[in-house]
Amino acid sequence: MMLLLVCVLMTFGAVFTTAVAAASDKAHSDDYQAQAPIAVVRPTTQMKAKLKGDDPATVKKYLGLEQYNTYATSAQQIAAQQQSPFTISASLPMRQTDTTKAIAGKHDESADKTGGEILLQSLYDDSSVEINAMGKFKIVEGKALDYESKDSENALVSKVFAKQNKLRVGDTFKLGSTTDGKTTYEFKVRGIYTYTDPVPEGNGDDARLAKDNRNNAVYTGPAAFSDNNLLVENPEGWTTPHFDVGFKFENADQYQSFVKTVKDLKMPKGYEVSSPNLDRYNASLKPLDKLNATTNKLRIASYIGGGVILLMLTVLALMHRDDEIRMDMIIGVTRGRIGWQFFLETLIPIIPGLIVGAVTGALCAKPLGGALADGFATPAVSGCWMAMWHCIEIVVALALIAFLRAALSSSSRIFDARTDAGSETEADNGSGSGATSKDDDEQQNHDDRPNSDTPEDDTEAQA
Repeated sequence: MMLLLVCVLMTFGAVFTTAVAAASDKAHSDDYQAQAPIAVVRPTTQMKAKLKGDDPATVKKYLGLEQYNTYATSAQQIAAQQQSPFTISASLPMRQTDTTKAIAGKHDESADKTGGEILLQSLYDDSSVEINAMGKFKIVEGKALDYESKDSENALVSKVFAKQNKLRVGDTFKLGSTTDGKTTYEFKVRGIYTYTDPVPEGNGDDARLAKDNRNNAVYTGPAAFSDNNLLVENPEGWTTPHFDVGFKFENADQYQSFVKTVKDLKMPKGYEVSSPNLDRYNASLKPLDKLNATTNKLRIASYIGGGVILLMLTVLALMHRDDEIRMDMIIGVTRGRIGWQFFLETLIPIIPGLIVGAVTGALCAKPLGGALADGFATPAVSGCWMAMWHCIEIVVALALIAFLRAALSSSSRIFDARTDAGSETEADNGSGSGATSKDDDEQQNHDDRPNSDTPEDDTEAQA
């Protein structure tokens, strides 16, 4: 029973841990290459810290469309087969109005310095959501934007913003112009969103200015800026839109080629190339990598620990079978036949353990791996059966040990038990003879003593 249980645990652990290792390897190789990265050129963390949201001169550090055109040419050469190799978004600060209030920042300045408390951002397509600088979001009420529509009023607001302004899907609200706030623009709530990405530093409740808080972002379709004449010909200060362009690629190799090309073009100091959706994918692998690091150790432990325990149980079972081996050899059973018997006796109880452990490990790999790796699937693959073969090798080695235990038994000790028994019998006989002799001596002494019925007694009686 112990052999069966240990074999089940060893095989289960080997198959499951191998499944996790295979899933991790695939995630970092084939699945990684299959990603469709979207590259962006954005300020580094150090550069972003230097950009002041209350200084209109900051807009001079924005990348212009001319610079982006240079990168777009390189991207098209790398991914020539794509029809739409880029996505774009544009953003402007807008002022709150009497009826629409932004979530306050920690150290707000006047709108004359910041351009406004609310960030109006126009998205080109769904890809713009994937690389949104504030983070990816999902719709929790209403509908997503229709990017093909020419309707410029539809907008998305955050759940926090909607609650503060008591807005529901279908309600309208107004935002003031960047310059003076006297000109207002009306928008209609098409949907309410919440972010699914972690909040970037300085864009959540820790935001210094209201417009930096990502819950104050209002997202619209491409027509919103053009129909409302927000793209002026000679923009100054905060009327200058901030463009964010993403370059689409089919695989990670194309993305790496683009990174190298942009570096060769000497991009502005303080900027770097990254891929938000590829970074998001790599971040999703961290729980799997952590699990894989743990299970790699467990796999080695399952082989070594399981093998040692099985060996100890096998040796223990064979230790006190000398008499059985001798008796079999006395009646003419060959060593090979005895060894084969021991081989089967060791192997047969373990085979069900191998089957149960392997099947259970394969069936539990996906749900158990998903639970331990934050939902990342770890299905059993063909490589898992290599672990099964390793377990079989251990079991066969144990069965061979059992075979050799009988096959290599010495025939010179076959009659040891009988010889010992004979010696004990002789000792008993010797002891018995000694007792008999003693009795004979006592009897002889008794016979030598004078008999009370002697003639002397008769003479005395007659007198």
